[in-house]
Amino acid sequence: MEMKQISETTLKITISMEDLEERGMELKDFLIPQEKTEEFFYTVMDELDLPENFKDSGMLSFRVTPRNDRIDVFVTKSEINKNLNLEDLSDFDDISKMSPEDFFKTLEETMREKGDTAALDKLAEAERKEEEEAQKQKEESDQPDYIHFVLDFPSLKEAVSFAKTVDYDVEASELFKEADAYHMTILLSLENKPDYYADLMFARMLEHADKGTKTRAYLLEHGVQLIMSDALQELQMIG
Repeated sequence: MEMKQISETTLKITISMEDLEERGMELKDFLIPQEKTEEFFYTVMDELDLPENFKDSGMLSFRVTPRNDRIDVFVTKSEINKNLNLEDLSDFDDISKMSPEDFFKTLEETMREKGDTAALDKLAEAERKEEEEAQKQKEESDQPDYIHFVLDFPSLKEAVSFAKTVDYDVEASELFKEADAYHMTILLSLENKPDYYADLMFARMLEHADKGTKTRAYLLEHGVQLIMSDALQELQMIG
């Protein structure tokens, strides 16, 4: 199990399927209101080293989100009626046929009618922020390791001038001639770079070059490759 404090009043506890099994619990146990489910939550809280402001804080509200390989339990301090327990939910229709998501949604709606809506709102907000952060991390992890750009120059003179402005790391560069124009490909590494790095570097390039009108594949087929891999270094040597 892992615990993360999201705010002064909200915790997130991640419980793996192995943790559930060790404690004699299964995901289906959360589908049907029963005393052992409520006891399980408070047992987990007792096992963890809670922050000082959570100890002896009285009633707590829980929000449970099932995942493929774990459950995430969001916990917040609550002013909820201490007489509310899972037996109050015995009038749910067709509980045995509910999915975990449907059950916990119904549970939350019932608690809103009988308990502390402010606490439940805090839990929903905490989960939303966690989802946004997880999505952001996923998008960042999906960033490619490399990116290449194509730039246009009306003459070789402009290509040379551009090369002399490059003071950042470039993995490879090529120079092509096609019709009456010159074209350069620039390969950059994005490894360990922030997500805005590619846009920033492209903006810097466009200060001294035109945006490419041809793709590299087109240039390989229809253009003449003048310099194969170190075009920038070669052009920088021209006086």
